[in-house]
Amino acid sequence: MIPIVPAIIPISAEQLKAILPGLSFSPEIHIDVVDGVFVPYQSWPYNPLGQPKEVQLFTDRFTLEVDLMVAEPLAAAEAWIAAGADMLVFHTEHISPDAFARFVEGTKISVGIAAVNDTALSDLEPYLARADYIQLMGIAKVGAQGQPFDERVLERIAALKLRHPRLSITIDGSVNKDTIKKLAAAGADRFICGSAIVGAENPYEAHQVLQALTK
Repeated sequence: MIPIVPAIIPISAEQLKAILPGLSFSPEIHIDVVDGVFVPYQSWPYNPLGQPKEVQLFTDRFTLEVDLMVAEPLAAAEAWIAAGADMLVFHTEHISPDAFARFVEGTKISVGIAAVNDTALSDLEPYLARADYIQLMGIAKVGAQGQPFDERVLERIAALKLRHPRLSITIDGSVNKDTIKKLAAAGADRFICGSAIVGAENPYEAHQVLQALTK
């Protein structure tokens, strides 16, 4: 089955601890962390201030992916690795290809690279030799859930699959029952899903509906 991973933008450690038990059906969890520089919004652990280790006992139950939408991703990466992160996503806007390569060489966890749809695929190419996977965006602007679908991502998926058929492509943003079939048809391998699952009255049932649409 194509992985469909619930995503959370935490407003506090307490909120994150409260949400995670209701997502126990999923083997993976995606946490978005935003520092107010990359996008005009802050999440925990930037506001309110906190430490990733505050939720380590809870996140240890899942394969934990952390999306680093921050201006200083290397420092944030080390803090989240210490807290038990299994996967990290960096964004091209805040890390150079050389710095990305050095980080990947020095870590044992899985590392992905993300790019917004305004980033040319040619600008993404220098990262791909070291990336374990790529994250493309189903929305035009990152940092908030519930945004409209950006159709440009479909051509970007197809183009990358043509150039790099073995590279795993994750889609983050506007993954829902109206978009997931065409994203899968375009070649996406994995989905990050925020409001369509975490914001649903029954997250498990919402997850099952999306999973069925990918078959």
